[in-house]
Amino acid sequence: MSIKKKDLVMNQQFPYQQSIESLEQNYKTDSTTGLTTNEAHERLRFHGTNELAHKAPPSILRIFIRQFESPLIYILLIAAALIIILGNGLDALIISIILFFNALIGTVQEGRTQMLLESLKHFLKSDALVLRNGTQQIIPSSSIVPGDIIILQQGERVPADARLISAHLLIVDESMLTGETIGVNKLTTLLDHEVPVHDQLNMIFKGTYVLSGTATALVTGTGIETEIGKIGSLAQTIREEIPLKKDLDIVSRWVLIFITVSCVFLFIIGLWHGRSINDLLITLSALFICVVPEGLPVVFTLTLVNGAYRMAKEQVVVKQLHAAEGLGRTSLIVIDKTGTLTKNEMMVTTVYSNNSFYTVTGQGYQPKGTVEFNGAVLTSFEHHQTLDLMAQGASLLNRTKIEIDPQTGLFALKGDPTQAALSVFAQKARYEQAHLNTLYSFINEIPFQADLRYQADFYIKDNKLIAFIVAAPEYILAHANNIQPADKEAFEALLHNGLRVIGAAYKEFDPKIISTQTSPDEFKNLIKDDLVFLGFFGLQDTIRPEVPTMVHDARAAGLRIVMATGDHKDTALFVARSVGIFNPGDTVIDGAELKKMSDAQLLNALPTTTVFSRLSPEYKLKLIELYHKMGAVVAMTGDGVNDAPSLVAADIGIAMGIIGTEVAKEVADIILLNDSFASIMNAIAYSKHMFTTLRRVILYFFATNLAELLLILTAVLINFPVLPLVAVQIFWLNLVTDGFLNVALALEDQEDSVFDILRTNKKLSLVDTRLMVKTFYLAAVMAIGSLGIFWYYEPYNITLAQTMTLVTMAMFQWMNAWNCRSETRTNFQLGVMSNRWLVAATTLVLFLQILLVHVPFLQHIFHTVPLSIEQWALIFALTSSIVVIEELRKYFFHSIKQAQR
Repeated sequence: MSIKKKDLVMNQQFPYQQSIESLEQNYKTDSTTGLTTNEAHERLRFHGTNELAHKAPPSILRIFIRQFESPLIYILLIAAALIIILGNGLDALIISIILFFNALIGTVQEGRTQMLLESLKHFLKSDALVLRNGTQQIIPSSSIVPGDIIILQQGERVPADARLISAHLLIVDESMLTGETIGVNKLTTLLDHEVPVHDQLNMIFKGTYVLSGTATALVTGTGIETEIGKIGSLAQTIREEIPLKKDLDIVSRWVLIFITVSCVFLFIIGLWHGRSINDLLITLSALFICVVPEGLPVVFTLTLVNGAYRMAKEQVVVKQLHAAEGLGRTSLIVIDKTGTLTKNEMMVTTVYSNNSFYTVTGQGYQPKGTVEFNGAVLTSFEHHQTLDLMAQGASLLNRTKIEIDPQTGLFALKGDPTQAALSVFAQKARYEQAHLNTLYSFINEIPFQADLRYQADFYIKDNKLIAFIVAAPEYILAHANNIQPADKEAFEALLHNGLRVIGAAYKEFDPKIISTQTSPDEFKNLIKDDLVFLGFFGLQDTIRPEVPTMVHDARAAGLRIVMATGDHKDTALFVARSVGIFNPGDTVIDGAELKKMSDAQLLNALPTTTVFSRLSPEYKLKLIELYHKMGAVVAMTGDGVNDAPSLVAADIGIAMGIIGTEVAKEVADIILLNDSFASIMNAIAYSKHMFTTLRRVILYFFATNLAELLLILTAVLINFPVLPLVAVQIFWLNLVTDGFLNVALALEDQEDSVFDILRTNKKLSLVDTRLMVKTFYLAAVMAIGSLGIFWYYEPYNITLAQTMTLVTMAMFQWMNAWNCRSETRTNFQLGVMSNRWLVAATTLVLFLQILLVHVPFLQHIFHTVPLSIEQWALIFALTSSIVVIEELRKYFFHSIKQAQR
């Protein structure tokens, strides 16, 4: 039965003023079993998804109207009005029609960009752990409904407004809601009077973050009915601010200045030669309109968004578009090892206990496997009591949920990978948490924290208070009272084998030493010393097979890779050597050493240091700051709550999509859905590809538009009786060259392998001397060829000469589009038919050009005459020369580079 709003406020009390029993009645739920699946589905239909109100994307009509909201368009409209005043209404009509078609093309391009941006948001969905049908389930956060019971751990984002049922050492960051930067200690205590949001200590709110502790809570509000939904201040959107666009704006501004000065110069020269003011104003207005690259910003954004979408399909989600292009400038990657270099399916492979080593078989998170001793499978732990206690503790300390993703067939983990690995070991030892919970009565817990370096649970069993502890081995060795030399040797042996080592201990007390008033600090003091050492867990995570090759290629390309991990020095070195991060001559710095070093000493050590072990999150931040002082462009991977400051400080913050906390994902620029290092390298390569794509588009814009300007400039300086092109023909060139082919170039596929892209273009610039030289040389070829055609035909027939010049210039520009596919590779190396968009665009503009020349109605409008087959062949032969010249140049330089390698 679905609950309605009037049912929820029947007693006129807010959830924080109601007892859990009262809330269970009002929301028709059970805090121990949760909702049933059918009831949850019915409530989802009634209340809607648990999502905030998003600003609707603009309609096609609004996008179309927006094409005219530009100072440049206002200039064009003024030019059209000026032409009407000068008495040429047909040319003004043509300007208006071409502006309309340009707006249509801009609408299509911007509409596609908007669609791609919207589709990117689907990669940013988050999950939540809920209690339904009496079992824990991982569901999309958007499917949470009022009455659901949610389970929260450190680092997770609160998926909905909820009343706390239980909370242990729970601290929540509510800064996005209240503005207070200090974490809030949450309690379950009933509040008997009305209080503002920041004083509702027994409530948690959608969008806030769990800094520490654990909790279960009853959902009281979802979607727009949450506190944050009511004020509408937070929406999960993808930022569209692109710092690189500032570079483009600067370039466009200089282009505008250059064109303005050129047109003024042409106007003065034309008057000096006695040309009509009317003709000069019309022609130069058309030239100004068409030479300004007004379509460049749209193509620029389309290139980045299209690239970000392709990266998302490769498991790299770009949350902020500046990262799409900024990633290609990265010179240093600070990387953790877990999940990125390894598969992130931690498994206990070896256990040391009571002076003995045990082998654990199996694969990843699969609970199938055995515990073996001296080659024999253990079917009973009767004679292995310390191992038995380790297995029980591993099961009881587990707070994770492991499920199989039905779509991918892979494990979906909600919680800490280390806890998951220990719980799987316990299952192999035939211990289930549900059964143990009937034997042990839970009292309290101390969740894992980086500064504590341990996790502990307190239970009552057989009238004894028992604490189970798993911790960093150094903590256990320092605080246990039964450590033997053999134990320390076993620890070193496990590290030498490249295993991650977790220590296990326990302690028994008289239950009378605690009460309901015992504080968290008092519980911590209970296990400060005199622990009973149980043993070590040796965990292993398989190195991803593709990583060593990718690391080698990256280093060869000049990209530095540094490992910064919280693991032990020996474990970190084992992995770093295996994948090629640590090589002869490199150094390693342990966290304890780093704390003693000054900034000056660190700066001296950084160039040769490739591994940092036992590194706490605050020192990761310090490393980022020091690398910035060295002038490095830093990308950093992170997954924990405490990694957030470093992810923000890095030029590109990369959060892990599988093991990453919601806090890390929120502040990062990029989310790595599969946590793979290979995906990072592929993303860097694709970012460089996007940058070179923008360079190619700029080259095409500049060369084609400059060719038109040089053609008119030369004709005016030579003082031809008439100009080679009339105004409407210049408009036509703008429509067929800038309107279709630039988009086709922006959609060119990645031309090189990942390694080739990483190795080349180490220092990228949007516009440099090489590009400008190539622009002038290509523009000069097109202008000279077109002018030569006009010079040859002008004495015979002016209209024929202008038609031949129009078709020649248009075809030169189409041919040049094929030149701009790559700055270094020929069309044959790329594959002539590999860019189907360019093939289609070229076919379309050729068809339109034929219509323009041979359809009588269009002949009248655009001042053209029919051309013979021979004339078409002449134009094709002449304009093909620009492709031949450029192909030979590319082949020649490519051969030289190959010979130099």
